[in-house]
Amino acid sequence: MSRFSRHNTAPFTRFRGASRTEVSVQGRFRLQQGVLNVRISILLAALAATTVFGTDSSFGQGTAAPRTAAPPATSKQGTSVAVIDVGYIFKNARRFKQTMADIKLADEKFQEELIRRRDAINANIQKLQQMQKGDPNYKVLEEQIAGDQTKLRLDVARAQKKRIEQEAKVYYNAYQEVLDHITKFSGRFGIDLVLRFNSEAMDPTKPESVLSGINRFVIFQRQINITGHILDEMNRNTPEAQPRNASGAARTNFPPRPGSGGLR
Repeated sequence: MSRFSRHNTAPFTRFRGASRTEVSVQGRFRLQQGVLNVRISILLAALAATTVFGTDSSFGQGTAAPRTAAPPATSKQGTSVAVIDVGYIFKNARRFKQTMADIKLADEKFQEELIRRRDAINANIQKLQQMQKGDPNYKVLEEQIAGDQTKLRLDVARAQKKRIEQEAKVYYNAYQEVLDHITKFSGRFGIDLVLRFNSEAMDPTKPESVLSGINRFVIFQRQINITGHILDEMNRNTPEAQPRNASGAARTNFPPRPGSGGLR
């Protein structure tokens, strides 16, 4: 038995019977091929490292991050935000106030008419109480009183519904006008976001005022209040019905921007 029979492997089989020269040549060829493979592996690794890290010297400083293209020089950085006190506008918009005043005046006239009709009904009730039930006019007056009371209740319900619908329409139209002016103003000055806020100071003696102030969405704003500008646009073509209060929305440069500096 050959001494290699138990450990006979493919390499020995391939070289069995070959001359020493052939074995030597084949051995050197295998060695050179192995060195070449190692060099190729090293080269590929170097190329991979170059692709990943490039020539960025910041990698050694621990600040490596995905790179993005620089924005154009004309692009806007960040989001331009403004705030507006819609409640203040509703309190000071001339057309809105005049329309609401007209509705209130019409309601007051209707209330005066109701008083006269109620007085007339009460007078008939007193007259009915003084009549005998057997009187021929008793039933006639009784039916008249019932009809007047029914009609009065229906007229009151219709008037209340009409007033609610009128006020809702006035509020809707005024708010749509506010939105329209905000949209135009924001487009003119590059504003991306307008938030609603309340500039009214909290009253520590009124719990509802304190709670409302605590629940404000905007806690602080600095010189980004556009309330005065929007109010001016709404009042531009509407004359004052009466002298206004000296107080008004604060003004700063926006250009210029109104702002109170912050919420109180």
